[in-house]
This record gives sequence, structure tokens and C-alpha cells, in this order.
Amino acid sequence: MRYVSVPTELLFSEIQASDRCFAPGRYVRFIPPKARSQNNFAPLNRLIRLRESRIVPKKEKMYRYAEIGDIDVTTGGIVFRQTQGYRLPTNRPSIAKHGDVLVSTVRTYRKGIGCVADYGDDLVTTNAVLNICGVTDFVPNLTLLYIYSFLRTDFFVEQVWSMLNRGLYPRMDKGALDKILIPISPDERVIRYVSVLMQAIVEKEKAIRDKSDLIHNTIQSELELNQKSRQFQHILPSISDLSSLQRLDAVIYDQEYKSKIWRVENYVHDSETPQQAGFTITPGPSLEIKIIRTRIDSDTYRPSYYTLILPTNISVYGTMNILPYLGTAKNLPLLKQGDIVFGEAGFQKGRSIVLLDHWPKCTTNAHGLYARRSDGVIQKAVFFRCIFNWYRTTRLIDIMAVGGSGGHFSPEYFDYVRIPKFPEDKQAEIVRLYHHDVPAPSTHPTINTFVDRHNRWNTDMGIWELAREMKVLQRMLSEVQDQIIAGKMVDVPI
Repeated sequence: MRYVSVPTELLFSEIQASDRCFAPGRYVRFIPPKARSQNNFAPLNRLIRLRESRIVPKKEKMYRYAEIGDIDVTTGGIVFRQTQGYRLPTNRPSIAKHGDVLVSTVRTYRKGIGCVADYGDDLVTTNAVLNICGVTDFVPNLTLLYIYSFLRTDFFVEQVWSMLNRGLYPRMDKGALDKILIPISPDERVIRYVSVLMQAIVEKEKAIRDKSDLIHNTIQSELELNQKSRQFQHILPSISDLSSLQRLDAVIYDQEYKSKIWRVENYVHDSETPQQAGFTITPGPSLEIKIIRTRIDSDTYRPSYYTLILPTNISVYGTMNILPYLGTAKNLPLLKQGDIVFGEAGFQKGRSIVLLDHWPKCTTNAHGLYARRSDGVIQKAVFFRCIFNWYRTTRLIDIMAVGGSGGHFSPEYFDYVRIPKFPEDKQAEIVRLYHHDVPAPSTHPTINTFVDRHNRWNTDMGIWELAREMKVLQRMLSEVQDQIIAGKMVDVPI
């Protein structure tokens, strides 16, 4: 671990308080540097205010509800799902407001910490989260965004892990807040800089989710508003149907599948298979050591290493959460710009991205499939990816897949994924939401205008570009946080 360790000396009173336990793991903690530091460290419980209000939901009212699983451990985004009061899984859900920070009490060590970016008085959450709604006056000029930025770091997570008691997972209950230290910069300008960086990241994550939802709704609307005159009628399969499809999966003959796929089959402008649309589907290579013989994995880029596009690292929005690297003497098939990579197996099957940046020596693994066009038209690839993602979000990919442990969606099943022939302007509208590279605003940002400048930029950028710029901000924030933790002077560039 980078930040926590076993102290070299202990007070006898501390050993007594720990039931005279001499196991080193009992005393693992963050030890502030003894060298002259520009910063102080304050216990988290002295810095924050918790929202502990709950409601008795009205059965007929609609609420937006978030479980601990709705907090994205990679980005901190929180998805609230609409549900009626009588369907809420708890009788007294907790209230959430815009700007609150939710900390999962049981998934803290996985960075189950997020910021509420939605507005409204209908936001409620599970009681298995700590809801941080503000800061105290213990530290002047401190902001909740500043604290949130450090709760999303390994510095915080390692302190949580240090509370591990043998085989039990650490819990982030209220009683543990005093054991967590947060570094405090003495410079108000640094605190504001960290806060605006974090706010810009939160806004970009929300923009990605909003544009992904808009893609889905645009596809759904185009299909529903442009149906042929025929009406859907569910008919049980005949012997000839079973013979022609050569599949006995009962689920592809039921009403849910038939009614959903009908929207595509009955679309007024017709549809085509990926092959008819010019795509070739190819399985990724196996990266097992017995096949490639040599393998060195790396979390950072190294010259001549392969960049791994692994399905497990593809987000539901069509972006890459992380990029690992692989060194091997084996010549692996390379992905090209414009290729679509799909998750083929498991509970994350159907997640997909289009390679739009010039990443060096990209490949995938046996759990990945990639689609390639011979003409290399990126707009057609992006449109197909968006259609495929619509299939995934409507559960059609799950229905078409076979096998256990999440199932498999093999290349031979891609003929079931028919691509509706949307008008060119509608395709361009959808593609623009996923991929649209625009230059940054020409005005130089200040601390006061930094977030607004990024929000104006977010309006025109596609999902891919939003994720790319969000990673730039995350790297900037991480560098500043490391300097604050180490007690170094921070240069504020704006």
C-alpha cells in the first residue's frame, strides 16, 4: 500500500486499548510525514455533516431511488431509478439532495462513493449509505467537493482497509469516521482549485450519462413513431420456425422478445444484418499463457506493449474505465481505429465501444469480439454500436445469448441483431451524441469560470470526447492531491 503502514513505535496505552494484541495488522494506519509539511490532517468526523432524515413513502407517488449498486465505483456517478413508493425495498428510505455525497457502508473499499448530480425532491436512497450533506466550520473555506475528491482516492480507501479486522470486510459506519484523516491545504486557493476540478469531473460524468440516455431514447422514439401498418401479434412457434432457426431456446419465442424485436422488424425503412451493412465479426485472441508463452502485465504504458481493450473494462456508456497493457513476444491481431469491440461473455456481455483514438498496438482477448468495416467509415461503426447498445439496454442481448454464468453472445448470433435503416440525418444525430470532437472554448479559465467553461464545452462534445477530457481532469486532480498529501506546495495554474 502507498499510504498506510505499521507504525515503528506504539504507546503502551494503545496496546492496552487493543486488548494487548501484538498483531501488526491491528495497528496499520496512515502516518503523517514527520518532515515539515505545508498541510494538516483532520479526522473526517470533525469536517462533515450527515443527513439522517428519512421519509415514509407514499405508495402511489413516484420516487427516484438509488441502491449501493447504483454508485459507479469507477466514476462516482449515481443512477437514480424511478419506482413507485410501494415498490421501494425499504419502508423508510433516506432523503438525498443535489450535491450530497453518498458513501456505501459496505462497498467503501471498492470506492462505492458518489456525488448526487440530479435535482428534485423525489430523490431517496437505501439506508446502507452515509449521506454527507455539508461541511462544518472546523476548517475555514473548506468545501464538500474538496472532501469528496479525497474520498474517491486510494488514500481514503487504504485507510478503510486498515480497519480490516481479520476476515471481516471493513464497514464505513459513523463510528469509524474519526479514524479517517483528510489532508487540509492551508491555501484557500488550492482548496478552491481542487473543488472546481472535482465539480468539472462530476459535471462531465453526468453529461456522459445524459447523452447515453438520449441516444437510447432517440432510437426508441424513431422506431416507435415509424412503424408499418401491421400490428404485433404474438404467435407460438411452428415446427418450421424451430427448424429454420435451429434453436430451442424458449425465451426467444416468448412475448417479451417478440414484442421488442418487432419494433425493428416492423420499422418502416426496413433493417439489415451487420454482414449486409458491411461488418465482419471476429473473435478476439486467447491470451492464456499456455498459448502466448510469455506474458508481462502492466498498469502503465510501456513501449512495444499491447494496449488491452478488455470487455470487463468497458463501461455501460461505451467508454474505457481503465487501459491495462500486455508485453509478449507473440504476434497478436491488432485492432484498428473505427473497430467496434463487444463483450462476448458474462454478465457484462453486450458492452461495446468504438475505437476512436489512436491508441498504440490495441488488441482484445477471447471474451471480446470486434466488428470491422472494409471501407473504414467511422460514422457507420458508431451508429451500429449505438444500435447494439439499444439491444443491450432493452434486454434483447441477454435474451438472445445462451449458456450460464451470464451467457455468451457468439458471432453466429449477430444475424439476430438487425440494424434499422434510419434516415441519414437521424443517424448523424445519434452519432454526434457518441462522437463529436470540438475544440475547447478559446477563453482562458479562471477559478470562478472554470466549471462554467467546461459545462459549455460539454454541450457539444460526444460521449467519447467527454470521457477523454474527464480523464485529463482526473489526472490533474490526482497530481494535486498527491502534492497535498505529501505536504508540498501546489501551483494553481488558473
